Amino acid sequence: MKKPSRASISPKAKARSGTAVKKRGTTAATPTASAKKQRDTNVAIATELAPAVAIALLDKTEQAPGAPAPALDCLAAGVTASEDDGKVRVQLMFENGAVLPVEMSVDAGAALSKRLVHELPKAK
Repeated sequence: MKKPSRASISPKAKARSGTAVKKRGTTAATPTASAKKQRDTNVAIATELAPAVAIALLDKTEQAPGAPAPALDCLAAGVTASEDDGKVRVQLMFENGAVLPVEMSVDAGAALSKRLVHELPKAK
């Protein structure tokens, strides 16, 4: 009876299959170049592209001269803790059910809260 042959597996194949041996000194928390690139892309979309697109689209609305700038018309808002220390997450919900999460510093959230109290009509 023949012994099964030991086929040589390339390091790339091992990495794709998830059976690669970790190199000394690396950990699972060490981001790969592609993970870092993806994280950087996500940050750029959230901090630069999404606000720019929203502003550009709202700027295309027609309004009377001297009228206030257009704004998103949301149905409800909620606040939750952020995964990042020192931040809160405000979630704006729209009529179609879409939710837009917006993160801000705790200080910005406190300032928003104070201003909301000031702007809301007084209860009678």
